[in-house]
Amino acid sequence: MAKVLKKSLTLTLLVMTLVMAMAASAFASSESYEFHYAGSYHSHSSSYIAGPADVNGGQVTITLTGNYFPEVKVGGTSYYGSYNSGTNLTTFVFPGSAAADIPLELKVVAGPHAAWYNLTLVWI
Repeated sequence: MAKVLKKSLTLTLLVMTLVMAMAASAFASSESYEFHYAGSYHSHSSSYIAGPADVNGGQVTITLTGNYFPEVKVGGTSYYGSYNSGTNLTTFVFPGSAAADIPLELKVVAGPHAAWYNLTLVWI
């Protein structure tokens, strides 16, 4: 009897773990976006977007081409980019969801364009 109960408990825990893993991945999504500046689509800043954003558990991950973006501010809090020289991509992770556009400030360090830019990440 104890052996059957132990086997049943193990199987139940395994199934619960699998269900929870599937549920967690159901909340993750890959979302297309673009940048807007002063309320309009901004082709220049959007041209640095390296692919869709990953949205998972209240976190947004975006990837931009180049090593020009050391920092982004979302809700007044700074988030620092992680640059990969092998791929020439800078990755940011900050709080957010695909339920609403995200106002942000992007720091750009590229010659005469060294400044903060007030942008809105707009889901498309």
